[in-house]
Amino acid sequence: MSSHDGRTLEELQAEIANCEELVSACDEVLALDPDDETYVTEKANALAEITVLKSLIATRSAPPPPAEDAPPPPPKWDPTKHPKFRKASPEAPPPPPADDTPVIYNVKDVVLAKWSGDKQFYEAVITSKLGSPTDPVYTVTFKIDNSTETKRSHEVRAMPGKKRKAESQAQPATPTLTHPPSNHSIITAAPTVDKTLIPKYEPSKVSDGPTRMQPEKKKLKGVKPMEAKKNNWQNFQAVGPKKVPVGAAKQKASQFRTPDAPNARVGVQGSGKPMQKDPARAKWVAERKGEDEDD
Repeated sequence: MSSHDGRTLEELQAEIANCEELVSACDEVLALDPDDETYVTEKANALAEITVLKSLIATRSAPPPPAEDAPPPPPKWDPTKHPKFRKASPEAPPPPPADDTPVIYNVKDVVLAKWSGDKQFYEAVITSKLGSPTDPVYTVTFKIDNSTETKRSHEVRAMPGKKRKAESQAQPATPTLTHPPSNHSIITAAPTVDKTLIPKYEPSKVSDGPTRMQPEKKKLKGVKPMEAKKNNWQNFQAVGPKKVPVGAAKQKASQFRTPDAPNARVGVQGSGKPMQKDPARAKWVAERKGEDEDD
């Protein structure tokens, strides 16, 4: 039996109709001759084909079984791992409460301060204190090089074994107005400065001055003639060219001017040697005098 997987529902129904017609034709022949084995076999094959085609149509017409719910695809990124949402994640444990009470130091206290050179803590002396009680600012002088720097409270530590308590714990509690904390440094009082720790300024020495003397100004040569030329040029620009005064004698006619006469000559007349005439050229004729006389 041929496969029916590639046939459509219309083709299968048409084959069922052909098989039914074949069965009805076999019934007519068998009614006349029931012992004809050929038509009996043909009728059995047609009925079997009809059964197979109907089962195939029923299989294709049945709705597909519901597919199992596929698991959702994993997210492209985990919000809990993003830095923006890491603090808001409930899985992260809350940070331990920090001690907001800063340690207060006074002037002349010896502490460990962070040096700006190598970012290490060295022994220093507090020379002045500024800022507010919540955010003090200290001016310290390091003992290693006597340099002075300004440090915040987090850059100052107590000496080992000499930690101080906060002034708020040492002093009795007094009712004060509560103000919101501010990050700005507010000077609440005049700074307390230990004048004994301020280095004294000595008068200037030779080594404090410049190592090289300033070069002397070069003297330019020919300054006076240049100044005179400049003044003459400025005077000429201010006055302008010379003007001929009114009534002055007019300039005489030049001796080299060509006169208007047709036979006139240019230059001064009667000076120098006059022109000479060229001598007339005569034809020389040879004459024989002595021999002619003897003859």
